[in-house]
Amino acid sequence: MRIHANRFLGGLAVLAMALPLWAGLSSHNDSMPFDVTQTAMVGQTQLAPGHYTLQANEAANELNIRQDGKMVASVPCHWIQLPQKAHDSEVLSNNNRVTQVDFRGRTEALKVG
Repeated sequence: MRIHANRFLGGLAVLAMALPLWAGLSSHNDSMPFDVTQTAMVGQTQLAPGHYTLQANEAANELNIRQDGKMVASVPCHWIQLPQKAHDSEVLSNNNRVTQVDFRGRTEALKVG
C-alpha cells in the first residue's frame, strides 16, 4: 500500500508543477486594426495618423500598440464587464481620446485611463 501512495503523491506533484504552464497557455489574446485619421491620444501616448494594431492579453492590464510590426506604446488599462458580447471590434473615443476598446465576441472590454 505504501508504494501506491508514493506513486500517487509523485503523480500529484508533477500535475501541480504543470498547472502554471496550463494557466499561461489558456490566457486569451485579442488584436484588431486601428486606423487613425487625425492625431489621437491613447492614455498618455499621442498617435499620429496612420495604421496601427491594438493588442491585448486578458491576463495583463495593458494595451499594446504596434505599427508596421514594431511596438509603439504600451498603455495601462483595465478590463471591464460588458452587459453582452460585443458584436464587432471597435474603439470608443471622446474628443480624439481613446476611452475603451471592445473586441468582437468578448464580454470584457479594455477601459483606457
